Amino acid sequence: MSQDAHRLSILTTKEIDALYGLPRFTAQERQIYFDLSPPERAAVEAHTPAVAVHLTLQLGYFKAKRQFFLYDAEMVSEDLRYVRTLYFPGKAFELLTPLSRPTRLAQQQTILTLFAYRRCDRAAREDLEHKAQRIALLSTQPLYVLREVLQYLATQRIVAPPYTVLQDLVGRVVTREIHRLTQLLGQALPPTVAHQIDALLDAHETVYRISTLKREARDFSYKALRQEVVRRTFFQSLYDFAQTFLATAGISTESGKYYASLVKFYTVYKLQRMPLARARLYLLCFAYYRFGQINDTLIEAFIHSPGRSVRAAGQAGGGGSPTTRGHRGRRVPAGGRTGPQSFCRYLDPG
Repeated sequence: MSQDAHRLSILTTKEIDALYGLPRFTAQERQIYFDLSPPERAAVEAHTPAVAVHLTLQLGYFKAKRQFFLYDAEMVSEDLRYVRTLYFPGKAFELLTPLSRPTRLAQQQTILTLFAYRRCDRAAREDLEHKAQRIALLSTQPLYVLREVLQYLATQRIVAPPYTVLQDLVGRVVTREIHRLTQLLGQALPPTVAHQIDALLDAHETVYRISTLKREARDFSYKALRQEVVRRTFFQSLYDFAQTFLATAGISTESGKYYASLVKFYTVYKLQRMPLARARLYLLCFAYYRFGQINDTLIEAFIHSPGRSVRAAGQAGGGGSPTTRGHRGRRVPAGGRTGPQSFCRYLDPG
């Protein structure tokens, strides 16, 4: 199995290309990105035309993507024609030939100096991982961590490392944070609560309990609200424990909602096969937010529904804590998405 199969799939192919793909400029964009400032023009004119044309192209590409690229004449033919016409009129050129590695690295350093950027070297990567670990305290959703990491790199004026490097980094910090939480949960979890969580994955007459508890009320009918009351009763003790544990463990609202969403995303089979400590964490968060959602439903029914539906909703109102909150809101996407990285071969690793 390839190493890519073990990496988190965070971005789509299109999203990866937007970050790391060789720029494909329109005519108007060429005018913007290949417009050279006086210092840039001076740097270009310090080289022979054959070398200067590469520097001009890389300057434009760096302005667009903050990356360096490997390319051939065919891949950049339109950009090459524009640059030659604008900055090297009447100059005789041989075919665009690749630069030697020392010359290429020297050009990259010139560009980094012009834009006050630096490479993501070993020290920068260590700092980046520490930053990402702090980000994971707010949310372990891989896409969130990646976006925050990219924003940090841009703010610090550091060239982003290859996508696979960021995939591995996000995977490590997410794994460490989940390990921290599952350890805390294992230490704090009473046997009775552990048994109740584990029972969510038990089958009763071929129907898994968690599958039944995932179902949401379709309407405010008496039958639907009575079922919500039963679900609320089941989740009450889990909610009471989770309310304390989530605060003590430092699980943010964003992370808690993300873990809860994974219970809906994964099948029962998948939940049963993952490490027990991780499954318990996800199920506990699901119970916490499902309890709040049930309260929302019952309160809404109490406000809007007449007759027996109001009475059914009211029967569940006395057991809740005055600090119980509703949890309606946008659902958090679960996991990442697949996307090949074949076009990343055009990035120049230096």
